[in-house]
Amino acid sequence: MKRKIKYSFLLLSCLLVFSECEKRLDLSPLGELNSQTFYNTEKDFEAASLAPYSTLLNLYFDQNGRGWFKGILYPGDDVRNPQGSNAQEEFRWLPNDGEFNYLWNESYKGIMRANVIMDRLPLADGFSDEGNKARFEGEAKFLRAYFYFVLVRNYGEVPLVSEVVTSIEDSKIGNATFAELWDFIESDLKVGQENLPESWDADNVGRATSLAATALLGKVKLFRAQWEGNAAKYAEAATELNKLVGKFSLMEDFGANFSENSENNAESVFEIQMTRGDFNPWLPTDFGLPQNQNVGAAGTGRKVFMGTSCHNGNCAPGANSDGYGQVHITSSLQNEFEDGDPRIFHTFYQEGEDYAGAPYDPAWSITGASPAKYLRPFVTGQFPPNWSGNNERVIRYADVLLMLAEAELLGNGNVARAAELINMVRERARNNYEIVNGDPAPADLLPARSAAVDQNQMFQWLMHERRVELALECHRYDDLVRWHRANLINIKTDIDFGNTLAQQNWEPKHLIKPIPQSEIDNNGNLKQNIEYQ
Repeated sequence: MKRKIKYSFLLLSCLLVFSECEKRLDLSPLGELNSQTFYNTEKDFEAASLAPYSTLLNLYFDQNGRGWFKGILYPGDDVRNPQGSNAQEEFRWLPNDGEFNYLWNESYKGIMRANVIMDRLPLADGFSDEGNKARFEGEAKFLRAYFYFVLVRNYGEVPLVSEVVTSIEDSKIGNATFAELWDFIESDLKVGQENLPESWDADNVGRATSLAATALLGKVKLFRAQWEGNAAKYAEAATELNKLVGKFSLMEDFGANFSENSENNAESVFEIQMTRGDFNPWLPTDFGLPQNQNVGAAGTGRKVFMGTSCHNGNCAPGANSDGYGQVHITSSLQNEFEDGDPRIFHTFYQEGEDYAGAPYDPAWSITGASPAKYLRPFVTGQFPPNWSGNNERVIRYADVLLMLAEAELLGNGNVARAAELINMVRERARNNYEIVNGDPAPADLLPARSAAVDQNQMFQWLMHERRVELALECHRYDDLVRWHRANLINIKTDIDFGNTLAQQNWEPKHLIKPIPQSEIDNNGNLKQNIEYQ
């Protein structure tokens, strides 16, 4: 607004004072940055490459993580929300759902920003070293693949936009096939593998690495094996994920993975960089910050969205100001943990534990338990109360080990290797007992899984381990969907959502979401998913 006022005043002054003003205004502004002058040097692309990252922040930013917590976390069987209308949780999915629409729009925004980088990169002639272009290509393609993976697993056969759209007519792209989309994602990630560094210096921590591309590629291949019924993809997934073994390590303290004091640690493969009022290079694009003034809050809404509030008049400290109480731990998830599993401490609050200076009261929650992951210790009175600077861990090494165990088990029938990998995760959990409780772990706590079982039993153990290790990390519904597609489970009969309406409403059509109706209305070539027609 200030810039518009400045230009308007300049124009008025010219009209009143200078007889040659009209001619002068016809000249191209000197020093102005635009698409023709900006995308030219390494420095330009260093700045431009942060734009897709900025889009990642939008999925978690502000009070309820638009599109992510309600659209990704709610549909699983780990949590429920007794407050207000919960269409996403209760599988009342319609094409005009605002949360789903936001997830769609932000994903395509990120894709557009990546496409702009790749469109301008070949034309840039100001590079001191042409070889540096490869890294920018790898980074843009990693992020484009990330957003397409979000779109495919949520909406199915979506439009494939591989280049900058320059006209309204060109924007009317029809549905791509699953095969085209999966192939495109894999191709982009392979470029990321080849062109990105294995690690970054301290000034660039958090940017995509070749190892993150490898992890995401392995995950995509695992999903594809189950979505397509393509057994060969299991072996490919195992090949990629095996490349990461030894490149990372499990943190001694399980809780360190969710603490603001231990971000980007040895277990972290890729995480979203949050901040509370300090420097964040991901900020400027969507936060109206000029030039390099990238200082401000760009945090996750986890704290206020999940923090305990009130139930039946019983209120926790900070209720309705520091915590809205919109996430409650289902009894199903509570019961999934083995007795004494120290991961409970970092997953949900239980009766009598310290919660913001008061003993936790189960009466504060409809299920008797509230989230602790990313929130412990819960602190009230922070400003702003609806933002947390705690990074969102998107891929961590424990997830990689369990995905590798699954690929080895289902693709190669390697029960022994699956047991070995699962036991690495269980051993870390077992050792956390002393960290959490101050006493050595009981001898029979979380015993190692025996390799002397059949494939089905090991898979049951694998499903259990993924649920308790990764609870509340927004993996659960994706896991259920891919296992259902692979005929390994039946969501309708095998899963307890902890919500009567969710249980009644779930149908196979909910394996994907409806394409936003506004997209259908504006694009005659785009077809709605048949289940929602």
